[in-house]
Amino acid sequence: MRILVASYHTVPGYSGGWATPLDLLTPGFDVSYAAALGREGVYELEGVRVNGLRRAFRVGDPLTRPGTLPGRVAKKLSEQAFGRLISREYRRLRPRFVLCLDILTARQCISRKIPYAIRIHSDPVGTPPAELRRLLDGALFATACQMTGVQGVEILPHSVDLHRFPWTEAPAAEDALMVTVLYETRLPMLFVEGVLGSSLRGTIVGNGPLRDRVEEACRDSAGRVTLREPVLRTEMPSLLAQYQIGVACHKEVPSIYQMKVPEYQAAGLFPMVMPWNHLALEAPDLAGVFRTADELSMELDRVADHWKETLDTRRRGRDFALAKYDVAPARIRFREILRESGVI
Repeated sequence: MRILVASYHTVPGYSGGWATPLDLLTPGFDVSYAAALGREGVYELEGVRVNGLRRAFRVGDPLTRPGTLPGRVAKKLSEQAFGRLISREYRRLRPRFVLCLDILTARQCISRKIPYAIRIHSDPVGTPPAELRRLLDGALFATACQMTGVQGVEILPHSVDLHRFPWTEAPAAEDALMVTVLYETRLPMLFVEGVLGSSLRGTIVGNGPLRDRVEEACRDSAGRVTLREPVLRTEMPSLLAQYQIGVACHKEVPSIYQMKVPEYQAAGLFPMVMPWNHLALEAPDLAGVFRTADELSMELDRVADHWKETLDTRRRGRDFALAKYDVAPARIRFREILRESGVI
């Protein structure tokens, strides 16, 4: 069965909206992508056909911010252009349906009478309840990732194939890693400051609006903290094998699931998270928990000083992640949903 995955917010190759659907759907389905971010035009990535929205239709000019009239017009035109791209891909590829990863994409499908299903990857903040209900009712089926706050929709966890991450054991903890997007909400500078206050080295892997600021801070760190470009989904296991501690930062929210944390655990890294991260809420004994850069510094040094004693915690962490966040159960349930909804 061919499925066209469509997302207005996913960067093919790098985003969770790329990794988790591919681990969910392959190798059992023929998957293609329509994306509004990443490269433009038709190309192949990890053996998957991708059609990227032309850059001329993307909303990136600071003069066209969404809060302004030009910004609202530009956003509307961008959304419509993405809808046309989905229509062209649907006619060309003839998939059984389009799997929409966001409400905006579902809105484009329903307006064009394209059969679609919804897999909600993040909380649809700002979507009027009546419109959300209309889009959910119009879908072949709908699922949501954990902690998205969508009521009345089955939760199909946001998960990856954790068996792709081999366990790597190091004699000492010397290097900390944070895989992230360089947004204010992800607090990249907290990581930099936390590493500089510790005895360890640190690496940030990511890109985003704060790149220049983070890059400058790394230059000023005299080599203590480095910034690396994002890596592809298939390269993530070999990246994690180079580090001993994995850090996840986010501004305070009631709760948040960060997929990088189970990946850290599967690879044998010791995870450091903030109190609202899913691991701190579900199993705080399996992680270091911090709120500030100073607390992160202390946690990093604590783990480094007692590295050999963390082995049991890290082993239990891997077992916890595989039991709760591996994609295998979601794959089984997804096929059941397809049968129950009459898709197969």
